[in-house]
Amino acid sequence: MKTLLFVDDEPRVLQGLQRQLHGMRNEWQMEYLDAGAKALEHMASHPVDVIVTDMMMPGMDGAQLLTEVMKRHPNTVRIVLSGHADRESVLRLVGPAHQYLSKPCEWDELRIAISRAFALRELLTNDKLKALATRTRSLPTLPELHNQLTGELRKEEPSIERIGEIISKDIGMTSKMLQLVNSAFFGLPQPISSAAEAVAYLGLATVRALVLSLQVFSQYEQKNIKGFSIDALAQHSWMTGGWARRIAETERCDPKISDQCFLAGLLHDIGQLILASGLPDEYAQVLENTRSPGKSLWAAEQDQFGTTHAEVGAYLLGLWSLPNPVIEAVALHHRPASAATGKFSPVIAVHVANALTHEKSGEAACAGNDLDLNCLATIGLGSRVPIWREKCFEEDL
Repeated sequence: MKTLLFVDDEPRVLQGLQRQLHGMRNEWQMEYLDAGAKALEHMASHPVDVIVTDMMMPGMDGAQLLTEVMKRHPNTVRIVLSGHADRESVLRLVGPAHQYLSKPCEWDELRIAISRAFALRELLTNDKLKALATRTRSLPTLPELHNQLTGELRKEEPSIERIGEIISKDIGMTSKMLQLVNSAFFGLPQPISSAAEAVAYLGLATVRALVLSLQVFSQYEQKNIKGFSIDALAQHSWMTGGWARRIAETERCDPKISDQCFLAGLLHDIGQLILASGLPDEYAQVLENTRSPGKSLWAAEQDQFGTTHAEVGAYLLGLWSLPNPVIEAVALHHRPASAATGKFSPVIAVHVANALTHEKSGEAACAGNDLDLNCLATIGLGSRVPIWREKCFEEDL
């Protein structure tokens, strides 16, 4: 049975949660505690799948509690349910919390958030990778872009447009910025899928605190992994995102869908970054195994870990509450036929854009990144491939 722990110093809140969640008692095993110290003591002998905590509590607040949970129980999904939405409180939770929900919280919103967390845990069967992704506070950034960003922020009059442009080019910075802006604390009516839009919404003070004070974005320390280059990954991801957006625009999609296609393309290989930075020795072996004839990267990952970078990346982005179409596109960019929808979507845009970028570089056949033409034909899009290829190849991004 799935296990769940609620922590709040207000007895009325805990009683209300018990009443709301009574109908889930046959599916979820739930505990309700009124202090962070009690929660840690309970988890020492009874690990839980998901913890939901208030922010402001005496003795040990929510940020302190989740920081300890992250250290001691890296497999546990960490959610904040709080009525305190001041900027300082939110920023303290950027590292230790996966998701943020605001009080008062509708029952359906809470149930969906918890159900989604449980569902995500089933996406990864490898406990080691699950712990690696769950304890990931932020992703490493390209040193050049990190330096450009800090340099811009230290100017007397930084450009918010320039800051958004820099962040939008980096996998780690984009994903973390969107995790924050799409949290319930900000109460946006629709999820934001653009890093530039997120920066404009958060404002200069918040971005400066994230980068300079909290040091949320850390520079990538190049590990000696033969065959892996974060620069090459960044260039491929940027081109895939741009081409996915171009394909969506060719299909005359709504601008919001085009933004999702770009974001999903930018982040589609984020799992490689998680694996290479968190498990460098094992990932070096994966890359070595791709030297075998006909061995694709994702097949080598499957052999080594029992899963691939696509699922690892989607798992983390799901924990960080990025938009569902983006998560699905990241998870299925190598197997679009598994997508629930039978029409054009970010999954299709990213799958095609990824294949075309590899085709452009001459890597498609050896990397296992060829187009799933049967899938495209089945949903009536096979004839669009030459048009998409022409649009993408007509000029460099």
